[in-house]
Amino acid sequence: MDIDTFIQQYRPEWERLEQACAHGSPGLARLSGPQIDDLVRLYLRASTHLAEARTRYADPRLEAYLNRVVSSANRALYGGNNASWRSALRLFGSRYQAAARRTLPYILIAAAIFAAVTVAVDVWVAGSRSAQAGLVPAQFRSVLTHIHGTKRNLGIPSPALSAGIFVNNVYVTIEAFVGGMLLGVGSLAAVVYNAILLGEIGGAYQAAGKAGIFWALILPHGFLELTAICIGAGAGMRIGWSIIAPGDRPRSTALAEEAGDAVFAMLGVIPAFAIAALIEGFITPKGYNSVLAVGLGAVVWLTYLMLIFGLPALRRRRDAALGPEPAEQKQGDLVRASPGL
Repeated sequence: MDIDTFIQQYRPEWERLEQACAHGSPGLARLSGPQIDDLVRLYLRASTHLAEARTRYADPRLEAYLNRVVSSANRALYGGNNASWRSALRLFGSRYQAAARRTLPYILIAAAIFAAVTVAVDVWVAGSRSAQAGLVPAQFRSVLTHIHGTKRNLGIPSPALSAGIFVNNVYVTIEAFVGGMLLGVGSLAAVVYNAILLGEIGGAYQAAGKAGIFWALILPHGFLELTAICIGAGAGMRIGWSIIAPGDRPRSTALAEEAGDAVFAMLGVIPAFAIAALIEGFITPKGYNSVLAVGLGAVVWLTYLMLIFGLPALRRRRDAALGPEPAEQKQGDLVRASPGL
């Protein structure tokens, strides 16, 4: 499109972004989650428009204006030097929850695939001697020789088993996210592979009559770790889908916008693995009552989900307390700031 059409089509977005960020981070702290979500989207689009203006139109006035709008939005969204810690945390929380909710459909797809494959493989291995001989990893086959034994660890020390699965889950989460660049196929492959591995080990313990021991050992920290894998895979699938189906956006624009949001959503796996490591280090080795340990893990997991995705009732209450969005300022700043556009 020519420069006049370009300006006419996107000027309303630039004006909205400029007006919303006019008061910096303190002004954004008053906005609700959906409003922050909209501003982040406008900021990413304006950044793309600035790059396009530089390479395609070479108009100094347009470039100067967009550079000012993008810089102002960047300072408001990510600077916040004068904002209080409370405002900064509130802004980050709202933005993260919005990004996580936008990625949620992909996360749920990954979780459904993971659960289905794990259960199917677990049942198959538990009931098939040929599957036990051919699928179960060598280091876990000793489990099958302790069917009538009384040893709690079934030949594999509990800390070693737990720590090994923890390290594996960290690697799988990273692989699932990076695999999104392969049109999402890499993300799906990482999910399926890890689900097969978990099902194989769980099936081996079930065949040995020790399924309760295995899941009581894994679930306290596994709730968080498996959720982190699904978040990583969901974020990767979102990136892959933006390449496959960019919609009405240029494929490069869709990839830039969706990847930025997906990377932000991936930040949620950091606290998940940090908390899981604490549970794995201080709860699992102590040999606490299985029901108590799993119950504690479930409570921590549900609290984590509430924090990263937010409860609808709490979001509605927060939005009501913040009040309606401030009235927009009068239009025309773009024309005054950049005459001739």
